[in-house]
Amino acid sequence: METFFTLEDPDDPDAWYPHAVDRWHLLASIFSNRIVTYPVFTNPHAKRYLSRRHGRINTVIYEMKYEQALPESSDAALTLIDLYLTSRSWNSCNFGLGLIKDLEPLCAGLMRVAELDTLVVTHDDHIKIDRNCARIPERQIEDLRRTFYKADRRQKERIRAAKHWHVRNAIMAKLAPDKFPALLQVTSTGEMIEYRMASTRRSQAMEKQQQQASVRTVRQNAKQIAKNAPHELLRLHAEIERVTLANMIELFEKKLNQQLSESHWQRFFEDNIFILSMLFARPVQLLHTQFHAQAASINGAGAQIGDFLFRELGQPLAIVEIKKPSSPLMLSSAYRNNKVFGPHQELSGAMTQVLYQQTSLRSNWLVHRADLPGSQPDAIKCIIICGTTPTEPEPRRCFDIFRHACKDVEVVTFDELLDKLKLLLYHLNSSERNEDAT
Repeated sequence: METFFTLEDPDDPDAWYPHAVDRWHLLASIFSNRIVTYPVFTNPHAKRYLSRRHGRINTVIYEMKYEQALPESSDAALTLIDLYLTSRSWNSCNFGLGLIKDLEPLCAGLMRVAELDTLVVTHDDHIKIDRNCARIPERQIEDLRRTFYKADRRQKERIRAAKHWHVRNAIMAKLAPDKFPALLQVTSTGEMIEYRMASTRRSQAMEKQQQQASVRTVRQNAKQIAKNAPHELLRLHAEIERVTLANMIELFEKKLNQQLSESHWQRFFEDNIFILSMLFARPVQLLHTQFHAQAASINGAGAQIGDFLFRELGQPLAIVEIKKPSSPLMLSSAYRNNKVFGPHQELSGAMTQVLYQQTSLRSNWLVHRADLPGSQPDAIKCIIICGTTPTEPEPRRCFDIFRHACKDVEVVTFDELLDKLKLLLYHLNSSERNEDAT
C-alpha cells in the first residue's frame, strides 16, 4: 500500500509526499491456502495514520477452505482479497483491511491474553489458542457482529425515542398540556432523560405486587382465617373457583375460533382435566394420557394408543378420544330425499378407532392388569369428543339419531362440552346471588 508523509511546512500544511516504494506498508501476503493481513489506519489526516488498527494484534490471517492459484498481478491479488474478505465483518483494502470498528471489543478482549499478537479466522468449529495465535471460526465472528449490530440498533432506538419524549415533556407539554400531558421521568443517563407515562405500566406493576402480597397474606394465615372466619374463607374459595371456571370458559371459546390440531387440544385437556370430568355422571380419576391399549411389535408397528384413560367410581374404565372442532360429523350431501344424512368417515372412523382400543384393552388384559389394579375389563365406556353440532335441522336430526343408536360409544361435540361448563358457571353464580340476597 502506497504511503505518504508531510513536511509540516507552515507555508503549505496540506502538502503530502509519497514514500519510496521500499517504505510502502505491506498490507497483505497471499498464499495458496490463506491471506495474511497487517491492518493499519489509512487516513493520512489522522494522528493514528499507519498505526496498527488492532493494537497488539498486528496480524490477521484468513484461512481459505480450499487452495487457490496464486494471483499473477496486483489486480488479481485485489480481486482475490475482495472475494474472500467481503463480508460485513471486514474493512476493504482502501481502509487498511482488518475487522470493522464494531468488532473492536473482540480485539480488545484478545489483547488481555499476554502472548497473543495474531488472529486466525478459520472455518472449523473450534476456538483455541495456538502459541501466539487465537484461532476463531469465521461463523463465530459473524455471530458477534450481528449481536453487536442488534444491540447498537436497540440503543439508537432508545436514544431517538428518549429525544422525542424529552421534546414532548420540555416543549409540547407547555404548549398544549391537554393534548400532551407531562410524562414521568424514570431514568437519567448523562444529558439524556427517559420518560414513561405516569400511569399504565407503573401502576399495573404496583397493582400486581399488591395482589401478590394479598395472596401471600391469605396463604400464610389460612388456618387462623378458617378458625376465626370460616364462612368468609368458604366464600373466597367459591369465588376463586368461579373466576377460574370463567377464565377456563373464555379460553375454551377463544380456542374454538382457531384452527388447532388434535395434539393441541389433547394438551389443552391435559392441562384442564376438570373439563373432561364433565363428561361423567360420577366422580372419575385420570389414570393415563396417551395410554397403550396394545403394545407395538418389535419394528414399532401395530400400537394402539388412546388419548385418555379414566376410572369411574366403582372401578369401570373409560376411554376418551379427542378429535378437532373442525372435524365433520355428517356428510355434506343427503343420502336420500334431502333429509337423510349419513355419518362422515371422520366420525365413523373415530368410533371404530375407540372400539378397537376397547377390544385391545380386553384382549391384552393380562398385560395391563398389573398397571390397573382393582379395575376390570368387563365394562369399558367409550367417549369421543369430535366436531361441533350441525346447525341445519336435517343434518342435526340425523346426527342425534345416529349417535343415540350407537350404544357402545358416546359422541359429544366441543360446543356441547363448552355449554356444560357455562351451565355449571350459571348455577354457581345463581347460588352466590341467592346467598347474597339472604
